[in-house]
Amino acid sequence: MGYATVVTVSALAQSQSTNLSGTIKSEKDEMVVGASVVAIHMPTGIRRSSTSDASGKFAIPDMLTGGPFTVQISQPGFRPQVVTNVFLTVDKPVQLDFTLMPDVVAVGTRRADRTLLESAVPVDVIDMRELATTVPQTDLTQVLHYAVPSFNSTRQTSADGADHVDPISLRGLAPDQALVLVNGKRYHTTGLINLLGSRGVGSVNYDLNAFSSNALDRVEILRDGAAAQYGSDAIAGVINLNLKSDNHGGNALLNTGVTGKGDGFTSLLSLNRGMHLGKRGFLNVTAEGDYRGATTRGAGQRDIRSWPVFSYDPQEEADRLKASGKTYEDFRQVNGDAKIHNLRGSYNLSLPLSKTSDKSRFYSFGGYNWRRGQAVAPWVLPASAEVDIEEGIYPNGYQPHINSHVQDGTAVAGLAFGLGQWSLDVSHVLGANRMRYDLSNSLNSSLGAASPREFKAGGFQFMQNVSNVTVSRLFPKVLAGTNVAFGSEFRADHYEIVAGEEASWKDYGRGKVGASAGSQGFIGFDPTSAVAGTRTNTSAFVDAEADVTKAWTVGTALRYENYSDFGSAFIYKVSSRLQLGKKIAVRAAYNTGFRAPALQQVFYRQLTLLPTSNGNVYSGIFNNQSDVAQAAGIGRLRPEKSRNVSAGIIFTPSPKFTFTADAYQIAIDDRIILSGIFGYDSTGTRAAFNQALVRANADNAQFFTNAVDSRTRGLDLVATYRNSLGRGMLNVSLAANFNQTSIRRLKVPVAFQPLQTDNLPGNDYIDQRQLSLIETGNPNSKIILNTGYEVGKFNVLLRNVYFGQVKTYDFNFDPLEEGSVYMVFRPKTSTDLLVTFKPAKAVMLTAGVNNLLDVYPDDTYTAAYKNGRPPVGFKSFADFNSYFENKYGRPSNLPYDFDILPYQSQQMSFNGRFFYLKAAYTIGL
Repeated sequence: MGYATVVTVSALAQSQSTNLSGTIKSEKDEMVVGASVVAIHMPTGIRRSSTSDASGKFAIPDMLTGGPFTVQISQPGFRPQVVTNVFLTVDKPVQLDFTLMPDVVAVGTRRADRTLLESAVPVDVIDMRELATTVPQTDLTQVLHYAVPSFNSTRQTSADGADHVDPISLRGLAPDQALVLVNGKRYHTTGLINLLGSRGVGSVNYDLNAFSSNALDRVEILRDGAAAQYGSDAIAGVINLNLKSDNHGGNALLNTGVTGKGDGFTSLLSLNRGMHLGKRGFLNVTAEGDYRGATTRGAGQRDIRSWPVFSYDPQEEADRLKASGKTYEDFRQVNGDAKIHNLRGSYNLSLPLSKTSDKSRFYSFGGYNWRRGQAVAPWVLPASAEVDIEEGIYPNGYQPHINSHVQDGTAVAGLAFGLGQWSLDVSHVLGANRMRYDLSNSLNSSLGAASPREFKAGGFQFMQNVSNVTVSRLFPKVLAGTNVAFGSEFRADHYEIVAGEEASWKDYGRGKVGASAGSQGFIGFDPTSAVAGTRTNTSAFVDAEADVTKAWTVGTALRYENYSDFGSAFIYKVSSRLQLGKKIAVRAAYNTGFRAPALQQVFYRQLTLLPTSNGNVYSGIFNNQSDVAQAAGIGRLRPEKSRNVSAGIIFTPSPKFTFTADAYQIAIDDRIILSGIFGYDSTGTRAAFNQALVRANADNAQFFTNAVDSRTRGLDLVATYRNSLGRGMLNVSLAANFNQTSIRRLKVPVAFQPLQTDNLPGNDYIDQRQLSLIETGNPNSKIILNTGYEVGKFNVLLRNVYFGQVKTYDFNFDPLEEGSVYMVFRPKTSTDLLVTFKPAKAVMLTAGVNNLLDVYPDDTYTAAYKNGRPPVGFKSFADFNSYFENKYGRPSNLPYDFDILPYQSQQMSFNGRFFYLKAAYTIGL
């Protein structure tokens, strides 16, 4: 933090005027020119401002005497500084001398003194201290979703594990194509693979919500490829979570809110505390608990366009519904957020090892998250699944509950040494994620009346150990300053699937003819799926960054990695920044990158039950070592390879205004996706595959495969403006991302090429939905406009977030027969309004509304029938609906159950308006 020296302060209050003056310099003892100085008279809210001159001096004449005043200093490239409780008197003018600390970024560079605006690659810095205590969102993924245009994360619904761990996306790419760091150290992924939902299908996710927003000082998002600097996965960029490091003070934060429909009640209590460890060390800890209630925007089961509850015969349906004593409201399908409980804790400590120097220190940090979630699966009803109804247990049907048990923890310990002019950092990182599924209100219908109602369905776990050493040195006299770093890293990953109890997966054959095996809602992992795998890799890197002149910076990084299971990779990066004058700079970068196949993608295997027009079928996801995959000609997974080029401009005409624009292109070869669902080949051309399916007790199969080459192009814009307005301070920021992904090539095994090119719906090796999720499944643009006005004890913020268009194919009704409906979700804008009041210097109260205008994304019916188009082969929806009703004897429910599950997770939440209150108390003021 920076600091200010008050030369003279008096508490005498008078009605005369006086002067406030001082100097502003950097930590290098250089005078800071053009810094903005704002003095606020807290009792009245009157503001006076000035800027520092060529000698770093400022003066504000004719100031009111008395106080208290708050003095704010800001300058691009430096961290803002605030001094409170300044009192002015007529006989003793006050002089404030400020020393500003650079706004140093930790990602994209290994120089310890590189500031945000000096970076050769674009970096977003999000102030979590402010956002955690004011904005409507509490989960970190949601905070970033509404703060960063290039970052997207929407809560999923009816998506199994993804309901409990929010998938993320950076620059429109998959969750596992970005790298997450904590305090600059690699953070582990989850054990979960996203198999359902609308974001990141087939990819592995990070659980950013394992960390409390209140535990973070800030989040840095590097919007550029950085695999050469940080290793595998950093194709789209890097997200670095910086934990608080205060050695005193802290805060207590209380939050509560509810949707306009009265559901989704949330509550949060968070405590943060900073403490001294010796004279120069610190320990900062955070403890937090939160609750998020479930929401639903689903409809009752009965509709002329939907499946009935008891019978397809209208009279029998009416009679049985009356006899049950229920209404259709009792069969309402849940379509919304899962219920979630979280308990979080984190710590960050540093302890100098020398009495005279901070260059040698021991550091450690980490966190632990305990989560319990409950999502709801679709109804199992007598009309549509009579063989899975046990009259003695659930005569009217049942809606299974999928209960998650998630534990996530990380711990880091390291030593930083100063060896002459060299710096040495040695650390070890341990990270683990564990997820288990329980089923309640469920049934194994193959057991008949003997079936239990609750099941332990098993789960998975992932563990990662990372040991690394980094050596660096700044040579200030080589050119205009050259930083050299080199080091090595060893990583060991372990992934394991744990089988569920027998009743959760076994077919006992004691129920009705055709009864489904395993727990309804989510079939447990059987013993054949209980696999375990381990991988190690060793890497070495060299990184150099030189200021060729004071205006021109050039950087390069080289990295070699060797994996125990697929071989080695050599990648590199070059970057440059040129200052064209005091106000304009340009920057550019080119890098190659890679992403090793996740162990989860290499080893995952599970059988699931899939409803079709011909009854339930068993669909398997088979890993690439399986007999089924080998019979299908599916090769071993290969690393994804990327090429990333970017160029941008930085414009700072004054301390009040900054503007950056960065264009980019990311080409990725051999993207790993989850294939389409394809089954037994009646033509006999794939006899070996057919036989392997029979041996695996499966009707059809999916695989992870290197099937796609893609290209992503985009533009990021960021503009900020800050100036006095009347008695207050106006803050305006506009940030935007425009993004487009296209498929350059599909890679289909020879045996399955006829399926991909036959222009027939369903049974594709790479299905239409997966391709649409890659190309147009993320908003093609996102624009965030923040307008804030601070006056006296009040601060008002109006935030508008524009989400661009999304286009996806729907789930296939029957992957072996029918095609998919094409849906277009039109652009939407969400508006937040919040008012913050500070009744005392240590107390801050915020009241606000998220989605003030109660805007909903398009429902699937609108997205299809009004904006989209019918399945392939049909000229209109009327033609398709006529075909469907003639074939199945009932009206079409496409898009998939659109009348009872009207919303899918697309650009934004479909919960509607949300009201909230926050109270924050700052300790130590």
